[in-house]
Amino acid sequence: MSTAQPSYLIVGAGVFGASTALHLSRQQPSASIVLIDRTPFPCPIAASHDINKVVRADYEDIFYCDLALKALDRWRNEPIFKQWYHQAGMVTIENGEVSLGKQIIDNFKKLGVHYEAEIFRPEEMKTRFGGLFSDADYEEVDEIFWNPLSGWAEATRALTSAIEAAVENGVQYVAASVARLLLEDGRCTGVKTEDGRIFPAANIILCTGAGTAKLLADSAPDQPELQVGNRITAAAVCTAAVSLNPEQVQRFKDVPVFVLDAGKTQGQTMPPTPDGQLKFIRDVTFKNTVEHAASGQMISVPVISTERSQWTSPQTIPAGLREELAIVMKGIYGNQAQDLKPDTFRICWDGFTMDSNWFICPHPRCHSLYVATGGTFHGWKFLPIVGEYVIKMLEGELSEEMIRRWSWDRSFEGFPKDDKVPERELRDIKTSLKRLSSVL
Repeated sequence: MSTAQPSYLIVGAGVFGASTALHLSRQQPSASIVLIDRTPFPCPIAASHDINKVVRADYEDIFYCDLALKALDRWRNEPIFKQWYHQAGMVTIENGEVSLGKQIIDNFKKLGVHYEAEIFRPEEMKTRFGGLFSDADYEEVDEIFWNPLSGWAEATRALTSAIEAAVENGVQYVAASVARLLLEDGRCTGVKTEDGRIFPAANIILCTGAGTAKLLADSAPDQPELQVGNRITAAAVCTAAVSLNPEQVQRFKDVPVFVLDAGKTQGQTMPPTPDGQLKFIRDVTFKNTVEHAASGQMISVPVISTERSQWTSPQTIPAGLREELAIVMKGIYGNQAQDLKPDTFRICWDGFTMDSNWFICPHPRCHSLYVATGGTFHGWKFLPIVGEYVIKMLEGELSEEMIRRWSWDRSFEGFPKDDKVPERELRDIKTSLKRLSSVL
């Protein structure tokens, strides 16, 4: 019987990688576990490195509703995470032929959980929260969904806590950029970094988000069977942050998470952070398609320069994106937004799947290579639990439904296409509001 120590190399220290490292270190304390990302943690380029993120169980899909309820319980109760969680409530407004709120409440009933969610008309919303949303753009809006049990978390701090806990458990964190996977005779044996170091392991887990397609293309340009294809697209949204003055902090301190994905607004905002940052997000995605010369593929790749992937000054962000965020701010707060001036902007990249399901699976055409990624801008809230499912995948214990949803060669038939699939290119976003109107 072999007594070799199990070894794992996790590439990418975002939500999927950090959670996997944490849960592996708890379940297999004697294993060799290496977590690698391009900078000391938390990597500022990662989608999970942010001011704050939404934490909710408000899903039309009962599968993710159930998972999110499990994650929400950890946010409320597990010491690593509860210190960063804020239950501020969440308002959701979307257009659709079927009532979003009714579907979510039906899911809560089917799952037998306590809920306090309610549905009301826009007229009532104008009088709630001190009238702060009285000037919001409710055109084409029939109903408002309100869940006081949802909230948000301090994203970077929570991610840092998870990685710190993993390191305390014995995980080795390596700050290095991975150049390529080491592939030999149909097997992945490790990675090579850009500075020439080799990191071998028996199990290689890709938690590489928006960079997954490029990494596989760089690693095996002449092996089309290993490529991502249309499974994962590097997609981005643009965000803005306002540094509030003391009067503004008092004005907005009790607001909920507010999502207005209807009409022209197509965006959201969060409550102020403890240090007075008010964030806005434009919920219209874009991609950055380029030719990968070695493989001949056209793939979307994240722009990882500091001025395009980290919080940066307005001047370094295309004017068209700044204009879109101005529409979000005006659409949510109306006249209340007149004195709100964003200080910083960020382009946030994630691995996007057309059916909103993740990939948590072995790579079927490369032994010892596993994939855990594809957050599709809704994976962050699962930080406390998603690593448990990566372990179940490694041990062959995922449910049939999880395998159906998360496998590499799954069929996208039967799943609705995500309405935020990126259709436009970053290079085509113009500065003119006339041009902008064509995508609203």
